[in-house]
Amino acid sequence: MDTRLLRFFVSVYEQKNLTRAAEQCFVSQPNISHGIKTLEGELGKSLFVRHKKGVDATIEGHQFYPTVKRLLSELDLLSNLFENTEFKNKVVIGVANGLPQEHKQQFFRKATDLLKSVEWEINDISRKNDINLLVREWKYDEDIFLPLWKEDYVLCIPNGNPLLKKEVISIEDLKNEVFIHCPTCEAHQQCLSILNMGGHYTKTIANCSSKTETLTMLMAGLGVTFLPEWFVDGWYGFETRKFDGPRYFREVGLAYSRKSLKEQPITMLIEYFSKKSLKVNPFSKLGVYHKK
Repeated sequence: MDTRLLRFFVSVYEQKNLTRAAEQCFVSQPNISHGIKTLEGELGKSLFVRHKKGVDATIEGHQFYPTVKRLLSELDLLSNLFENTEFKNKVVIGVANGLPQEHKQQFFRKATDLLKSVEWEINDISRKNDINLLVREWKYDEDIFLPLWKEDYVLCIPNGNPLLKKEVISIEDLKNEVFIHCPTCEAHQQCLSILNMGGHYTKTIANCSSKTETLTMLMAGLGVTFLPEWFVDGWYGFETRKFDGPRYFREVGLAYSRKSLKEQPITMLIEYFSKKSLKVNPFSKLGVYHKK
């Protein structure tokens, strides 16, 4: 069935006048009349009753109208389906585990505003991604690294530990303390170097495969550990203390290959964050349980 004839029908039905319908459809009145007769012939039903002032719909015309109206509306939506694609850019990004939510939120919020029309595909870190958000030590050798933020590690002490009586902890205070370690952690070697200063011996109660498991053992009260400041925010069962020793931190940023710079969205991200630092509101932390 010719959709043009259906549009003629809707116009005549709504205008109740062949002349006005012809003007609305930008055709002559004879074309409208011929179109309606053709449509009635295909249906085998009269759709309008003609009189001196115009036309009135028949019972069949009234029944036909809502179906045709809906059909034409759906056809209009179908024809415009690919005209206004909401997302014109796609970025495949890998995001490392254990990164603070607040920092990730700020990055994706700013990056989405910058790229305007972007669809994100978020995966584990991999060479297959356009770009990776990760700790410097985890980047691939051939990739370029653009730092976004530095995050200090803090000394975490479980509730009930006598060390909590002190405001500042020295390396001497950690002598013979029971420690929870995460060998896969990017800063594990930093931690061992600090603890081995002065030849002190520390006991290891657990070696964990992730920061999350390290946090679990800490909250269980099994020992002390160093963890990223924002990573531990909001949890309970322990407190943090200032450590009077070498700074212990990690650097997080974007890692990308040179070929990724051929993609405009990646180039825009790199150019922007090369000039603008990622700002995180220090008052946006949610947790207070581990603060003294």
